[in-house]
Amino acid sequence: MSQTAEDRYADFYARQLSSPTLARIYRDVYGDDHPEELRPFGFVTRTDLARFAALLELRPGMSFVDLGCGRGGPGIALARAAGARLLGLDPLAVAVEGARELSVSLGLPGARFAVGGFTATGLEPESRDAVLSVDALWMVWNKRAAFAEVARVLRPGGRFVFSTWEPSYLDHGGLLAAAGFTVTAKEEAERWLERQLRVYELVRAQAAALEAELGPGASVLLEEARDTPATLPSSPRVIMAATKAG
Repeated sequence: MSQTAEDRYADFYARQLSSPTLARIYRDVYGDDHPEELRPFGFVTRTDLARFAALLELRPGMSFVDLGCGRGGPGIALARAAGARLLGLDPLAVAVEGARELSVSLGLPGARFAVGGFTATGLEPESRDAVLSVDALWMVWNKRAAFAEVARVLRPGGRFVFSTWEPSYLDHGGLLAAAGFTVTAKEEAERWLERQLRVYELVRAQAAALEAELGPGASVLLEEARDTPATLPSSPRVIMAATKAG
């Protein structure tokens, strides 16, 4: 797991669902756009999910990977809607176990989840039709290696769709081109900045309740809420799509 910072979130994932305060924060900020039934941690919305679906163009029987899947909700929702076959990979065993449980409760027991990362998926070359990643790529240190691995496992013409934050010094498009992709879409997520800042404001205001509910897992969340807001105006949350050369 040395290629990511995700291991810092292990304690948080273990107790996330025990925090009614955190659930209420996202519900209050995002309203009906919050896919609460998917148990997400982060800023994904129903609007985002609809855009991912349009860009991935999944069809029944297609096979796709959700990289950095966490508890797996977005990938499960997209696979269920399209009749596609899902494999979710995440470096954290606790997240993978949560994804397996969620897939059963959401009516997709055939979905598979395993421990794995962006730069070492363990998958056969050219074995998947599409790859999805939702708000996880920012934690990958070696993005060049990550994009090369995505290209390796995708079939020619396969689609790679992801959301992440893009600071001014980072050119995801250039990295994708170097890995053999053609970028087909790049856009800022809808109303991302105002809502993300509001989440952090409420997290800071509810620090005591979150610490009581999340235990040690609260520390990484509170650190993020304290340190991230200053960087956001120059690091837009983007949704990108790219196609592997065929």
